[in-house]
Amino acid sequence: MPDFATIAATLLAVIFVVAAAAKFRDPVATRRSMSGFGLPSPRLLAVAVPVTEVATAALLVVDPRTGGPCAVALLVAFTTLIAGRLLAGHRESCGCFGTWAVRPLSWRDLARNGALITLGVAAAFG
Repeated sequence: MPDFATIAATLLAVIFVVAAAAKFRDPVATRRSMSGFGLPSPRLLAVAVPVTEVATAALLVVDPRTGGPCAVALLVAFTTLIAGRLLAGHRESCGCFGTWAVRPLSWRDLARNGALITLGVAAAFG
């Protein structure tokens, strides 16, 4: 039976692949979301973010002790951006899962990312 670290890495890899696939599926909406979120170079980020998510997912599967810290770093960056937007009073969708989930940004997104960061830490220390 797989240990918790392997399960955490696999689950996190699946989540990153789903998020990337949703962004790749509708690149125009992804660019629009990145632009609406106030990010520079939305055209570049609409490709770079999902590519980074897929690469992180692959690394989590191949080498969780390396993929875990990469996932944590990526999730901390996303979480910091979400927190900043919330504190500034912005509620537009983050586009975290492309057009699959377009509900307004909320503090639940921070809680979700906190749980995902925990999975990344578990994978790293497995």
